[in-house]
Amino acid sequence: MKILLISVNNEKDPYPVAPLGAAYVAGALKKSGHNVRLLDQCFAEDAAEPVRASLKEFRPDIIGISIRNVDNLTCNRSVYYMPRIRVISDLIKDLTDVPVVVGGSGFSLFPEEVLQYLELELGIVGEGENAFASLVDALSAGENFRAIPNLCCRDNGVFRTNAVRHEDMPLRPDRSILDNGLYMKAGGMANIQSKRGCPFACTYCTYPSIEGSQLRLREVGEVVEELVEMHREYSLDHAFFVDDIFNFPADHAVSLCEQMLRKSPGVSWSCFATPKGMTREIAALMKKAGCLGVEFGSDAGSERTLKGLGKNFTPADIAHAADCCKKVDLPNAHYIIIGGPDEEESTLRETFGLFEKTGQTAVIAMVGVRIYPNTRLRERALMDGVLEKGRDLLSPVFYISPLIDSEKLFMKVAEHAGKQDNWVVPGLSIRSDSNMLASLRKLGRKGPLWDML
Repeated sequence: MKILLISVNNEKDPYPVAPLGAAYVAGALKKSGHNVRLLDQCFAEDAAEPVRASLKEFRPDIIGISIRNVDNLTCNRSVYYMPRIRVISDLIKDLTDVPVVVGGSGFSLFPEEVLQYLELELGIVGEGENAFASLVDALSAGENFRAIPNLCCRDNGVFRTNAVRHEDMPLRPDRSILDNGLYMKAGGMANIQSKRGCPFACTYCTYPSIEGSQLRLREVGEVVEELVEMHREYSLDHAFFVDDIFNFPADHAVSLCEQMLRKSPGVSWSCFATPKGMTREIAALMKKAGCLGVEFGSDAGSERTLKGLGKNFTPADIAHAADCCKKVDLPNAHYIIIGGPDEEESTLRETFGLFEKTGQTAVIAMVGVRIYPNTRLRERALMDGVLEKGRDLLSPVFYISPLIDSEKLFMKVAEHAGKQDNWVVPGLSIRSDSNMLASLRKLGRKGPLWDML
């Protein structure tokens, strides 16, 4: 069968991200013998015309719509993507009557709401490689597909979903469907995954809903062979590990770095990490293996707010992680969330104070926390009166602690960040200008940009 995958994401701030999930799905479909084409909307100025052209020329039997995010997660500068996505889905329905299946991480958080909003009937929750391939095979053979794991559907307005299964990771995505050169030029990096799942319990986090709470690790030799392939076949020379946490478990991270040193794949890299358990030895090994920068999900600088966010580390762990990186000259940025549960003026001062003395390369601050279904933050928001019962969360809703005045909070953050030359605050347009970032990319800068701001 002919399958058209449409990646509807067109967000390029702070940089465009290649649709890795669609590439994984394409690999599974091709393995089953199907003809797959990707329509990537990231760089399209007009959303409609490429859809018309693809449907006319390719004439697909099935269409898959991949939704990475439903909004940009930025309080005070929120951008809601669903109206644009509905324009695309409405156009598809006007031009063809072939089955349309929705998936992707953004869809998986709101499957019922998205299907209702788009007036579509079929979707896949969580990882889509096996589920979508099974669905296509069943449709091709005229067989019943209703019991396929991860499948959800809307029949006559009634929503139902099958059990979500998290299986072993497929070996590699099919990067041949991606415009690798354009993403490298405009975004400065490719992306790669060495594990799925997250065993931690952050109050706001969606990773367990999408990938499950059990870690599934790829064999490190296979990951490095993928890096070698990326460089050899597609001239990709910097990769970002999209794992929720690169340095956990530590033995997997160490083995992966050692294998990169043995194989010399020709690809530098960066990653997300946790401050918990970071050591000088691991930081030094990461740098030696080609790491250009590490981004810590530090979240706060106060013991109280860290607990409110469900973190399993302390301000001392954050300071230690930054110090480990500083001692081996490994650039490190710390993402923090301001205004989360139990935030008040005293905890805000603690956070400001911690990051004034830790010596990190950059602090990237988000004010307010996006509230998602099936998270403890949603329950806390209801309890604190921040969220009214029954509120639809598909349209962006943010949590800001009722213990602090939101207007004063934004003012205090702006005042503090303005005095620090290493703070980035996207919601307040502080050192996050898109044109400036694009200019740095045009100069050929690879990897993270926060170390240049």
